[in-house]
Amino acid sequence: MKTVLVTGATRGIGLACVVRLLARGLRVLALGRDFTRLAPVIEAHGDCCIAVPFDLRRVGEIAVLLRTYPRVDVLVNNAAMLTAQPFETYSVVERRDLLAVNLEAPAELARVLLPAMLAQPVDAQGVRGRIVNVASVAAFGGHPDIWYGASKGALVNLTKSLAQAYGRQGILVNACAPGPTRTDMFDRLPESRIREFEARVLAGRFAEPDEVAQVIEWLALDAPPYVNGATIDVTSGAYLR
Repeated sequence: MKTVLVTGATRGIGLACVVRLLARGLRVLALGRDFTRLAPVIEAHGDCCIAVPFDLRRVGEIAVLLRTYPRVDVLVNNAAMLTAQPFETYSVVERRDLLAVNLEAPAELARVLLPAMLAQPVDAQGVRGRIVNVASVAAFGGHPDIWYGASKGALVNLTKSLAQAYGRQGILVNACAPGPTRTDMFDRLPESRIREFEARVLAGRFAEPDEVAQVIEWLALDAPPYVNGATIDVTSGAYLR
């Protein structure tokens, strides 16, 4: 049984990913802080869904944490922070926390997990391991929360860099870039940002978490090896590039 680690797994897109990946027969390590919403899923799936309580701001403790869990075949870096505050009001601590969760933790998780992935034999597709980073349309078009947008742009670049570094060794590293999605984070977006996307979304509505999770599921399990270093937009045409 393959094992997937999903960060930010306790709500929104992460929770939708957990449900989908469990349905595909994977063991899921669900990393998060508040497991209230995920508890019924864990109870229903027993040892196939393992809660991993952890605060990703503690980047330096990630390596020690993962020693106690099964080898990971697929990493889904979904967790993110959004403060939705003006650039000039950010404190040093708030900036460091956001960059730790949105950029440093995904990089450290990849660094810690890659050796075990690389030690695995290739599967039928010639793949040893997969990493999926959940970026954002903010990576390309800017964002009112300037540090959030900057962190997501850097995450896209991390995706490309890791693919270049490890793609020849059988590691697929891709990202998806959702537009506004009906999650708790959506509720913190400025009204101006919401109206801006309402005028541009072709579907006439914002995405549901499961729609983004479907793309992540494909990248995590089904995307062919020729899809590597890519970022898949999930924006219903709200941002075309």
